[in-house]
Amino acid sequence: MYVTRVQLRNVKGFSGKRAVDLRLEGKSGWTVLAGRNSSGKSTVLQAIALALCGPGVARSLVTDFTGWVTTGAKKGEVEVHVTHEPSLDGFVGPGNTPQREISLGLRWTPPSNEQDHGARPVLDTLTPRIKNGPRGPWAENPVGWFYAGYGPFRRLTGGSSEAQRLMMNQGPRGRLATLFHEDASLAEGVAWLIDLRLRAFEEGTREGVAEGLLDIVLDLLGDGLLPDQYQIQRVTADGLWVAETGTEGRRFPLKEMSDGYRTVAALVLDIVRQLHHTYGSLSFMGTGNGGLAIASPGVVLIDEVDAHLHVTWQRKIGDWLQEHFPNIQFIVTSHSPYICQAADPRSLIRLPGVDEQQPAAIVDDDLYRRVVYGSGDDAVLSELFGLETPYSSRAEQQRRRLVALESKVYAETASEDEITEYHNLADLLTSSLSSRVAEVSARLEQDR
Repeated sequence: MYVTRVQLRNVKGFSGKRAVDLRLEGKSGWTVLAGRNSSGKSTVLQAIALALCGPGVARSLVTDFTGWVTTGAKKGEVEVHVTHEPSLDGFVGPGNTPQREISLGLRWTPPSNEQDHGARPVLDTLTPRIKNGPRGPWAENPVGWFYAGYGPFRRLTGGSSEAQRLMMNQGPRGRLATLFHEDASLAEGVAWLIDLRLRAFEEGTREGVAEGLLDIVLDLLGDGLLPDQYQIQRVTADGLWVAETGTEGRRFPLKEMSDGYRTVAALVLDIVRQLHHTYGSLSFMGTGNGGLAIASPGVVLIDEVDAHLHVTWQRKIGDWLQEHFPNIQFIVTSHSPYICQAADPRSLIRLPGVDEQQPAAIVDDDLYRRVVYGSGDDAVLSELFGLETPYSSRAEQQRRRLVALESKVYAETASEDEITEYHNLADLLTSSLSSRVAEVSARLEQDR
């Protein structure tokens, strides 16, 4: 399954000119939703997830939809179009198998009595357009139709008992739990590996199904996921263990490592676990560098994929996930220019700020090239993020002083003290070529 179109009408801040109508490539790859805080990135991602899972699962994930309908609107709607993989995604019950993309949509209707402040919006399906959802991805026990969603709080342990009950659900509820519940953890992935290890001991042979699956997962996790000096090596009854290269036999549990290490490993492990449960087995293939990749298709939504990640990991996580899950359509949100640099063509989407009356849109080719093929500074200073300067407030103040002094020096009106100050500031504020161009431009503008 792949998403080909996303529409939001009168859902939270997406109304009028800000209503969403995005056409996606409908294939595997890296799609990034970027924008400032409060631009609605999480709302779009959650709305996609709710449309994919249908009204029944949606009500179990979100018990109160208050605030989902734009103030003053009579209804709010989300509609997502998807294509299916005939060999994996099945339809149940009577009816013809659709040959084209199918529409999945939900509608929220606020209470008719505006004085009834305790009433909540009513959730229903978009009819009569939604015909194949109940037979396909919305079925009680869907055949195939893989999708999963992850929120920014991807913890490996802990969480409330209610949230963990959702995570333990072997179906759409469990695959989307962390996207809607901050206190849901990804502990089930490690528990699944431990269970595989126990089953492998029971089989008592290296050719056993559990042993083979365990080897595949450990090979995947060990293929460059962690920085070069660390490698996930084995699983025991106590969980995953990491080996540090260059040290004689030094091993320690993954749970003792930093949030960045743990959350990345937990995310990848849970995707593998959910794929295996959905399809009943894992289809795998080789990577270009001799590693192992999971070939199963589907959609994975990740909110704030850069959370907990050092910039070096932000640069590599998109490429790593695409290399090791080559048939997954990743749709992610991010504040990081390095996450955006992994976006596929026509898959970098800018969400306007709350004060901008325009829709979310795929960035044009010029901006795409600037972000993907330029430096991190080029990306962060583009209209995609709206940052005016990459420098600190203190540096900006000193740079303004440098420009003022430089004008005096070139005009030969600077005092000895000002000349000394100018040279000291010039040494202090070591600049790149692009920065110097900006400073000279500022001085020339000042001279006009």
